[in-house]
Amino acid sequence: MAHVVDVADATDSGGSDGLSGAEAQRRLAADGRNELPEARRPGWLSRLAAQLREPLSLLLVAAAALSLLVLREMTEGLAILVIVVLDAVVGAVQAHRADDAMAALRELTAPLASVVRDGRPQTIAAADVVVGDHALVAAGDRVPADVRVTDAASLASDEAILTGESIPVDKSVGDVLLAGTLVVRGHGGGHVVATGARTQLGAIATFLTEAPEPPLARELRRIGSWMATGAVALGVVVVAVAVVRGDGGRDSLLDGLLGGVALAVAAIPEGLPAAMTASLALGAQRMARHGAIVRTLTAIEALGSTTVLCVDKTGTLTTGQLEVDDAIPAERTSAAEAELWLAILRCNDATDGGVDPIDVALLRAAEARGHTPMLGRRVSEEPFEATTRLMATVHEFADARVLSVKGAPEAVWARCADGPQLRRLDGLARGLAQAGRRVLAVASAATDDLSARELQPLGLVAFLDPLRPSARAAVDACRRAGIRIVVATGDHPETAAAIARDAGLDPDPTVIGSELRDLDPDERQALLAEAAVIARVEPADKVALVVAHRAAGHVVAMTGDGVNDAPALRHADVGIAVAGAAGTDVAREAADIVVTTGDLGVLVEAVREGRRIYRNVVSLVSYLLAGNLSEIMVVLGGVLLLQDLPVPLRPVHLLWINLITDGLPALALGVDWSRRDGLELPRREPGTHLLDLARLRLLAGRALAVAAAALGAGALAAQMGWSPGRVQSQLVVTLVLTHLVLAYVSRSERFAFERDWWRNRALAASVFGSAAMQVVVMTVPALGGWLDLAALPVAGWAMAVGASVLVVCVIDAVRAVRRRRVR
Repeated sequence: MAHVVDVADATDSGGSDGLSGAEAQRRLAADGRNELPEARRPGWLSRLAAQLREPLSLLLVAAAALSLLVLREMTEGLAILVIVVLDAVVGAVQAHRADDAMAALRELTAPLASVVRDGRPQTIAAADVVVGDHALVAAGDRVPADVRVTDAASLASDEAILTGESIPVDKSVGDVLLAGTLVVRGHGGGHVVATGARTQLGAIATFLTEAPEPPLARELRRIGSWMATGAVALGVVVVAVAVVRGDGGRDSLLDGLLGGVALAVAAIPEGLPAAMTASLALGAQRMARHGAIVRTLTAIEALGSTTVLCVDKTGTLTTGQLEVDDAIPAERTSAAEAELWLAILRCNDATDGGVDPIDVALLRAAEARGHTPMLGRRVSEEPFEATTRLMATVHEFADARVLSVKGAPEAVWARCADGPQLRRLDGLARGLAQAGRRVLAVASAATDDLSARELQPLGLVAFLDPLRPSARAAVDACRRAGIRIVVATGDHPETAAAIARDAGLDPDPTVIGSELRDLDPDERQALLAEAAVIARVEPADKVALVVAHRAAGHVVAMTGDGVNDAPALRHADVGIAVAGAAGTDVAREAADIVVTTGDLGVLVEAVREGRRIYRNVVSLVSYLLAGNLSEIMVVLGGVLLLQDLPVPLRPVHLLWINLITDGLPALALGVDWSRRDGLELPRREPGTHLLDLARLRLLAGRALAVAAAALGAGALAAQMGWSPGRVQSQLVVTLVLTHLVLAYVSRSERFAFERDWWRNRALAASVFGSAAMQVVVMTVPALGGWLDLAALPVAGWAMAVGASVLVVCVIDAVRAVRRRRVR
């Protein structure tokens, strides 16, 4: 009892009577609320500033400033600024929505706690618990803070969220119940010794490392930097050419600067952020319908590119709920079987409302088999302890008292009389353990002595965490998609290997976490890269597993639900947190995607959606960049070939072209539909870029075809004696129409208008709408005048339509020749 007093003094508590309400409020004000640390959400101005710091945004801002301050082109300058602000607002809104979704997920944690204050039990908000409170816990409660136990009755907690070990941990006086863990057996109380960030749960949350940038985000940042650098370099070339071609005076310099601004505008795919956001957001909505909530939008594409998926056994391959797989009585008779189940029901706390998973599974199995409890009155008990590894109860009946014992076979056998039955059951127990089953032995005697020996063995019970019905199909789908599954679990290696085998995975090699401790870093990394199953895993092992596969060039997705999983979730390319009763705030904060169930089938659906999104991302990026490259080529080519024009296209022309071609058509490509199974669609292979050399050559070829067609139409118009304004208008109309047909080229695999091309009704509507907008602008003088566009005769429209048809024919012909060469 002295130890209890010491604990009370150390925490300055009010003992078993608890704190006074006033003292609790004072401590709450001084120490803060009992909550996990949460990163401060940035404000709207911070979000907008982050969007404006992107390289492409900075380039457009510079172009706007040049137009307004130097060239005095108010229309162009203001139009550029409007585009920049709209793009920044769209990005900021999407980031805010992602944070809102995460805030909603935090509500999954238990909000209440039982404490003693002013000498009486009270139920309060868990966030209001303070150091020194006397907390009360019972089976089924979530521990609200770190609690030093002062009284305990068969008390045990599930610490899987911290250790990954699924076996309950017994707690006695002096032990600490850890915040966030679940009480699964018994009841007790103790003094709160740490709250919030000062708990073990909070300490891990505080020291989590920053997450690596998702692959798609890195790729888009690389593309933006590359395009910004290229635009600046080419802008300098345009200024130099204009000055050399002119008289070297102020007018030629201003013409060159106007051309440089036009080139900067041409180089920026203004529709890319909105189209990308729409594509990812729609994919996130579809994933949410399957039970996957996306926190980091760009992680969706990374999930589709995943080559290694590291999963936990419990709750992912299995249901996460123990079930009785087999019950083996000492003798093969109905009477012996009945006696076995009667002893199991006597030595069981679930009959009194306990939530220990083993006791609950035994009670369910007994009820399913029609065994009715004949308990009598429990007069004494020996709770399960980690040291004894067994539980014993004595029940009193009208004519006798009966001792019932259940526990680990070796612990129970040590108290049984030797004989053939015992040896047979011991051999069966060893075989079941090797097959991945958890085994309990049961014995009894007609005595009231809890420590009695020479007990009669009654039989064995084998437990199994059943394989999910969807596991085998999901494993097969991953195999077909080229995704390697690695099982990382805190369970026994035999159990983990058996479940992996049942799911259709090859468990060889199976590695035990302790085997990794004595290896040097290179040996450990090589072993982890080859392992199929890693058992008895610790948090550091999971991080090392992710690092090993990423070092080998893989895109790694990691699942987890506990605090111990959080560091690995942060280090993975895609961290997938499992929500629900076992899920923790720390894991969800560390993850990119949160799933409501760890079912592997849900993860496969998420990968399928990621593949579809990657296909759409490739289509829209190809479309936008090919279009912008063609505009760059037209500006550069026009400076050299159309010398009667000060600049081939003004910035306002290019902004208009990008508005009606980069906007709705790009959005439609971002939400495209495919008849093919998403897992059959190509993924971005590890180590490759969205824009590798081969794709750049492809896009440059398409851009060259478009630019050549537009410049050809412009040159023909100039030869026909048209005014400079009408020649510029011819270039604008031709670029608009060729860009619109380029949308169908970008989404197709063989021919622009191949089978099912009409299924994307959103694309058809956007193409038709954009073309109609161009017609309206060209035929309404007020609108055309605002954009510096002149009306075209029928010949001009015919040239633009002919150029579009020619572009499609040339690109499809080149693709056909390339396919023939490949064959």
